[in-house]
Amino acid sequence: MDIKSHFAEKLSKLLFVEVNEKSLEKIFKVTFPEDIYLPLSSKNIVDDVKIKNNMDRIPIGYFIEGMFYVLGADENFKFSKQYKSIITGNNEYIRFIKGIIAKNVKNKEYEDAYILLKGLSTMEDSIEIYDKLIAMVDEIRKTNKIYKEEELQILKRAESKENYALPYLYESLIKREEGDYEKALFYINNYVGKGGKETLEITDMKEELKSIVHYDRGKELLEDNPEEALKLLIPLMDTFGDNASLYYYIAVGYRKLENYEKAIYYLNDALNIDSSIVEIVNEMGINYASIGDYEKAIAYLRKAFEATRSVEICTNLIMCYLDSGNLQDAKKHLEIAKKIDPKDEVVIEIDNFIKKIEKK
Repeated sequence: MDIKSHFAEKLSKLLFVEVNEKSLEKIFKVTFPEDIYLPLSSKNIVDDVKIKNNMDRIPIGYFIEGMFYVLGADENFKFSKQYKSIITGNNEYIRFIKGIIAKNVKNKEYEDAYILLKGLSTMEDSIEIYDKLIAMVDEIRKTNKIYKEEELQILKRAESKENYALPYLYESLIKREEGDYEKALFYINNYVGKGGKETLEITDMKEELKSIVHYDRGKELLEDNPEEALKLLIPLMDTFGDNASLYYYIAVGYRKLENYEKAIYYLNDALNIDSSIVEIVNEMGINYASIGDYEKAIAYLRKAFEATRSVEICTNLIMCYLDSGNLQDAKKHLEIAKKIDPKDEVVIEIDNFIKKIEKK
C-alpha cells in the first residue's frame, strides 16, 4: 500500500454529513451556492442516526477537527476549498486544532496528530509548523515505512522556503540510510550552507560521508585513472584505520600503474588485517606474476582457486604455469577450467594458444 491509498483508507473511516445552506450560515456564518458535506471523525460519533437528525447538537469542534483532518489527508478533496473558506481567518479554530494535535501527541496518537498538523499547514505555512511536521513524520516513518514517500514530499515542500535548513538535514539522513552517500553529502552541505547549526555530530557526519564518497569514487576510477584514484584512496587510511578492503584497492591502483612492489607492500598490510579475503590473495598472485616470481604467484593463486573454484582465478593460474614453463600443470588446470566454464573467452583463448604450442 502506498501513502496515498493509506490516507484514502483513513478518510473512508470518517462520516460525511450533508449540510445545507441554512445550517452552514447558522453554524459557520458562511454560505455556498450548493450544499456540502462536512466530515466527522468516527471517534466522535456515538450514533449516526442521532447525528443526522440533530445537527444543532453536534459540537462545532467535531466539524473543525474533521475538516483539518481531510485537508491533511487529501488537500485536493472535493470540498477542500469550502473547508478552507470556513476556517480561514478564524484564530479560534486554529487554536482549537493546535490543542487537539497536542492532545493526540500526549495520547501517542501520532498518525492522527500528523494528519491534523498537515491540514493546519495548508492554512498556516510557517517554518514553525514545518519544524513540527518534519520531526513528526520522521518519527512515524521509523515504524511505518510507507511514510518515507510522505516525508520526502514534506521535505521538498519545506525546501522551497527561503533559507530554511532543517529539511536538508533530514533528506541527508534518508539518503544515507538508502546508501546514496553522494546525495547525502550534497544535502548535509546544503543544510550547513543555509545556516544549519554545525554541531560536532554534523561535522562528523559530513566527514564520514565525504570519506565514503571518496572511497566509492576512488574504486570507480581505478580502471581508467588509477593515479586520481590513489589521490582519493590513500588519504582515507587515517580515517578508515585498519581496513583490508581499502588497502586492497590501493594495491590495485599501484598495480595499474605497474608499481608492483608497492602493490605487494599494501597487499601484505591487507592480509595482516584479514587473510580470509580471497580477492587479496588473488591480487597478490597477480602482482608476483607481474614481477616474474612465478613460484610465489602460483602459491597464492592456488590458495585463492581452492577457496573459490573461480574460472577467472583458474585462468590466472594457468597463465602462471605457462609463463614459468610448466606446460603439464597448465594443461591440467585448463581441463579443470573447461569443466567450470567451457564457454569462457579466456579459457577458449588459452586452449587455442596451448594447441598452437603443441603443434610446433
